[in-house]
Amino acid sequence: MSNNRTVCADRRRALVESVGGKAFVAYNYEHSDRATLRYLTGFTGEGTVLAAGDEAILLTDSRYTEQAKREVGELPVRECRDWLQKDLAAEIAARKLETVAFAARRVTYSWFDALRKLGGFSLTDVPDPTNELRAVKAREEVDALRKAARLAEEAFRALLSELHVGMKEGEIALRLEWLMRSAGSDSVAFETNVSCGDNTALNHYTPSAGGRELRRGDLLLFDFGACVDGYRSDITRTISVGRPTKQAEEIYQIVLEANEAAIEAVGPGKTGVEVDATARKIIADAGYGERFGHGLGHGIGLEIHERPSLSAVSKDTLVAGMVTTIEPGIYIPAFGGVRIEDDVVVTASGSEVLTSFPKDRLLEVAK
Repeated sequence: MSNNRTVCADRRRALVESVGGKAFVAYNYEHSDRATLRYLTGFTGEGTVLAAGDEAILLTDSRYTEQAKREVGELPVRECRDWLQKDLAAEIAARKLETVAFAARRVTYSWFDALRKLGGFSLTDVPDPTNELRAVKAREEVDALRKAARLAEEAFRALLSELHVGMKEGEIALRLEWLMRSAGSDSVAFETNVSCGDNTALNHYTPSAGGRELRRGDLLLFDFGACVDGYRSDITRTISVGRPTKQAEEIYQIVLEANEAAIEAVGPGKTGVEVDATARKIIADAGYGERFGHGLGHGIGLEIHERPSLSAVSKDTLVAGMVTTIEPGIYIPAFGGVRIEDDVVVTASGSEVLTSFPKDRLLEVAK
């Protein structure tokens, strides 16, 4: 996706307007906030952006100067050594800015304290405005998410024929990541979860070096995603190594019903609480309510967890252009778990599902 001059300039203007016309500053230092800097400038390296009115400047150092010039179009780029604090303060002073806004959840206290002590202006904390703007995706952003889903699923499809009893979780995860990168993914969207047997009951399991070996009758859960132009897919599929147990098939069908009902419930005007409750009721009515402890879904985009939230405590209402996961699950200690996750765009009339890998039955591999 092209982060061209016009798109990023429009985003910065919307940002300044959203904070009441105040100047706004954000930085990315050692991957602290790549998403904000990329969204506002198109720049993928380390640096600081200062936006004030219709103007903005990107501060970075010699490691990134040429890269920045390639990525940001006509946005002014200043090469300096202390872009995080002293040179930033000088730019604020040069523009005679009295107040500069920042999002506290995106910065460190040490940064705030050092900049405050440089003086000559006041710093004011605001809710994370760029995160709010990013909640509703433009067409080109949805296209990138759609491509990221497709690349991940192509890799997953290729992987399935290679699986066999005795393979280790870590080996499988590494192979899946290689296949995604080979298919064109910029990187993996997050740390890949490949878990089997009772490890599938661990929501955020990641295999250590090697990990457990596949055995016949195991549930095998994959939580993975690809990345295209910074935009991340997030997909979960649960399959069976050989013939599944009766309990595994029963749980799978309950989770599948919850997943499909929740997708059907997605639409503009629906709250995150309402959509979550649709899936949660199905699982609770089947007797597994206490085994579904996490929220139903979360937004995806330049970060793997964005607005909106779909959960029992969500404060979000869906609007067209939001993209969210739908991922109900049931997890039983000492047995295993099932989760089915899809990526869904809220449309004017309902929803569009970006993920398409078959889920209508508990797929068997390594028969």
